[in-house]
Amino acid sequence: MRIAVFGGTGKTGRLLIDEALKQGHSVTAYARHPERLGAPREDLEVVAGELTDFAAIGRAVAGADAIISLLGQGRPVTGTPIAIATRNILAAMRKAGVRRIVVIATASAADSHDRPPLRSRLLVGFARIFMRPAYDDVVATARAVRDSDRDWTIVRPPFLRDGPRTGRVKVGYLGDGVTGTYLSRANAADFMLRQLDTDTNVRQAPIVSDG
Repeated sequence: MRIAVFGGTGKTGRLLIDEALKQGHSVTAYARHPERLGAPREDLEVVAGELTDFAAIGRAVAGADAIISLLGQGRPVTGTPIAIATRNILAAMRKAGVRRIVVIATASAADSHDRPPLRSRLLVGFARIFMRPAYDDVVATARAVRDSDRDWTIVRPPFLRDGPRTGRVKVGYLGDGVTGTYLSRANAADFMLRQLDTDTNVRQAPIVSDG
């Protein structure tokens, strides 16, 4: 399978690219700073470009079987750059006829299945007040994905942390008593890749934590 990966230069993104290549996939990584992906590797193509460069995004998407986006705000910014990039990716997918996309988000991108306990409501409220640009961006990103006609899955980890890939995760929604507090980056990468082989979570936005 050929996978176009956006946000592959971050910690989780690099783990995902490594695992995808190990599984025999071909990867096209879209990056503003290609040097952060390290030395060239077989079956890894790199497309350099900004998140606003629709033509470059189109080149990364063309020929892909699926898209994985791990885009996130790495620094304080204004506006909604990740949402804008995501809309560009979705438009490029429609133009290229690519249907499957898996996107990472946070619990701030609320789902109708959520029944958030008080602690979760307080954390989201804190983000809404004190991290408003990031909050607005993740909400707008999730809305763009949900409003699209693609076969999407939004993966919402509670908190990402470094840790091993165990392959054991809990999948649910806020307040259902199923999921925990943390998801290792390696398990996040593994779970996102596994979504490409199943329809179980298509057009759903589960909370995913370590099992």
